[in-house]
Amino acid sequence: MQGYTGTVEKIGLRSTRIRTDHKTYVTVPNKQMVDSIMDNLTLRTQRRADLKLELSLSTSPAQLQQLLAEIKRITSQPLIINKVIYLNDIVSNAFIVTAEYYTNAIPFAEFVKIKEQVNFEVIKTISALKIELAGLNTEIRLKGTIPAQ
Repeated sequence: MQGYTGTVEKIGLRSTRIRTDHKTYVTVPNKQMVDSIMDNLTLRTQRRADLKLELSLSTSPAQLQQLLAEIKRITSQPLIINKVIYLNDIVSNAFIVTAEYYTNAIPFAEFVKIKEQVNFEVIKTISALKIELAGLNTEIRLKGTIPAQ
């Protein structure tokens, strides 16, 4: 269906009219509706939030364990019904920490508020634990000699 998301306002013999999330009015031929995969968002049972942190390799194992414990604490609230928080990967320039958590199918504005609260609390925790994010290093090293001017 060409990536449109919205509310079906009218179904006709040849086309379906959709009010998009951007409040435009789109007419979609019914043939295209039949040939496409439809995802009915109103029937979802949960909302999912993802948090991916790329942490500096200078982060100690103790700091990583504290951070994971704090994220688990932060996401222990009544509206978050399921969560998985773990050290996902170790790559050449970062430790990857992943947090996936779910709420019930609450209104989007309420979901965004929870997600923002979790993000701010995680930022505060990273700061308190003195953990640097990967890629924040702005140190430049030059090898060789610089010609005199």
